[in-house]
Order: sequence, then C-alpha cells, then structure tokens
Amino acid sequence: MVHRDIRIDLGSWRITMTLQKLKRPVSLYDMALEGIRSSIIDGTIEIGEQISETRISEQLGISKTPVREALQELRREGLVQIDPRKRTTVFKPDSQQLSELFDMRILLETGAAERLYERNREQSVLRMRAVVEQMRRAVEHEDYKGYRSLDSDFHQTIIDGAGNSLISETYRPLSFKINVLRNRGLLDPYVVHKSFAFHQRLLGLLESAEAEEFRAALTTHIQNSQKDYEAWLATLSPPGS
Repeated sequence: MVHRDIRIDLGSWRITMTLQKLKRPVSLYDMALEGIRSSIIDGTIEIGEQISETRISEQLGISKTPVREALQELRREGLVQIDPRKRTTVFKPDSQQLSELFDMRILLETGAAERLYERNREQSVLRMRAVVEQMRRAVEHEDYKGYRSLDSDFHQTIIDGAGNSLISETYRPLSFKINVLRNRGLLDPYVVHKSFAFHQRLLGLLESAEAEEFRAALTTHIQNSQKDYEAWLATLSPPGS
C-alpha cells in the first residue's frame, strides 16, 4: 500500500491529508471530510474559527457539493456548528456542553471498563502496557504531540476492551471532540507528567484486577481532565473579539 501526503493551503490553514493508494480511489467527499476533520482535531483550524465552504472547494479544486456534504457530516459529529445563516464554525463548548461531554465520557468509559473486566482483561492489559511504555518514551523525549496521540490510544483500549460495537460507535464522535480539546489543552509539560502518572496508576489497577478501584480512578481522572479543560477554555477570548 502506498501513502501519499497532500498539502492544501487555505490561507492561514494548511490541511495535510494522507491518501492511500487503494484499489478504489478516495472519493472527493472522503478527501474533504478527512482533511477538514484532521485539521480541526490537530489544531490547524482553531476552536470557534469560521470555515469557508467556498474557500475550501476552490483550494481543493472540487465543487462545493462534496465539501458541503463533508461539513454536514462534521456537524453530525459535533465538530462544527452551522447557524441559520449557513455560517460554519468549529465547535467551542460552553461550560454546560463541556459538562455534558465529560458526563457522557464517564458513562461510556466506566461502562466499557466493567465489560472489559468481564470479557477481555488479560488482552487489554497487554495492549495497555504497550501504550504506557510508548507514553513513557514520549515523555522522556518531550514528544508531547506523540503523547497526546497515545493518550487517545490508552482510552480507546478501554472502549475496545468492552467488545461492544455499539459502545465503540457511540464513543467515536465523542473521541473526536475529546481529541480537539486534548490537542490544545494538554500542552504544559507539568500537566503531561501529571497525566502520565495517572495513566500508570490506571494500568497498575488493571493489572491487579481491581475493577471497582479502576472505575473509580478512571472517573477521577476524567473529572480532573474536565477541570483542566474548563480552566483552559476560560482563557480563550470569544470568537471575533
């Protein structure tokens, strides 16, 4: 399989997409969807920033139709908001929306953890050990971008360990929003080291088969993350200010 990176300049944005040379070509819709979604998640397009359908279609050299369809899918995922005047902006959660997002995260991750202990603990331990070891190396080398990706992998291990496709499908759009926040709020080295220590603790609880303690610690970890993101969001100026 051949991978090819395409860079698309959109003024202050530079969307990078990795296209795979498959038997069937990547559709224009998929190209637009993956490029815009990745750029929102990695911070190329900022929280609260307005997205121009015309600008993207011109830069991609495609019609507005696949771009419009991609933006509608991103709206369904909750990554963008489209107002009555058809203006599209990247989601910027208020305190209520952030609270609801993390409440849902707690429900899904702790529920998945319960199933993980019943069905898939040993395999999940092996996978989580590998992720934590990679996290350790990322912290040692101050690779905080890599660490943030591994943080996502750690929590995905919990979801996958449940062995429940409906939990995974429900978590997927939620994880996009979490990664938007993670890639902006998890930048301070102190916060990264604190995060890593907590992930080590969670691994230890999973290894020792302490199901109740694991779920309680996971809840505390997610609640602490919510507080960190609330503090970070409070520092942002309103869009257009």
